[in-house]
Amino acid sequence: MQTRTIMAIAGAIVVLIGGGLWWWKSSQPPATATSVSTPAETPAIPHEDADVPSTPDVQRLVLPALEASDDFVREQVSPLSPGMTEWLKQDDLVRRFAVVIDNARVGDYPRRQLVFLTPTTKFPVRQDGDRMLLDPEGYHRFDTFVDTAISVDPQKAAALLRTLSPLLVEALNELGAKDSDPTTAIREGIEQVLTTPDLQGDIEVVQPKVYYQFADPNLESLKPLQKQLLRMGPQNLARIKSYLTQVKGHL
Repeated sequence: MQTRTIMAIAGAIVVLIGGGLWWWKSSQPPATATSVSTPAETPAIPHEDADVPSTPDVQRLVLPALEASDDFVREQVSPLSPGMTEWLKQDDLVRRFAVVIDNARVGDYPRRQLVFLTPTTKFPVRQDGDRMLLDPEGYHRFDTFVDTAISVDPQKAAALLRTLSPLLVEALNELGAKDSDPTTAIREGIEQVLTTPDLQGDIEVVQPKVYYQFADPNLESLKPLQKQLLRMGPQNLARIKSYLTQVKGHL
């Protein structure tokens, strides 16, 4: 989006969700989050932006330093979804999310960053003659994870991403990401999810060593993130795709 377009809608988004703007960067962020009131009398708008309305009395969020951002993130996320309380117990939340989106953009699955979400039971398979098939009952192990992941309103989720954008930029730069623009990374990660094939019916697996693999070489050649999504089952995958399509529309 053009910079002036972002400024035009920023005020409205802040008012709607309680003040979260990722893209509104502060040149000198203090160590803790504080609120700074914008003066009621705004400067004259340049001629090229004359059609953009001013937004008086808007509360801007001044972001904390990356190292001190965990409490701030918890304060922003908790009201949007009480179910995420368990997720928010992790440390280095912004850095952890930066790794997730940097991996997802290329189709990798950040297992170490998301290990706390891994089901405790093994994925069940069933025998069908000389074939091994994924047991659909195993899909339900991921129901709670998906319920929580999609519990935040898509528009508010997108606005929250914009709010944390400056912190994510810093975290992505620490990772040496080729492109430190969080929105670009998130969009690319969403595309990896949306291009995951929709499967119905039996899915055959083999066990050449310790771990199961898809018997179909076309499925086994998918990206790690996409193969993990397939293990969640067609219904959960459809729910995730629908949700991320909405989030993408608000970015």
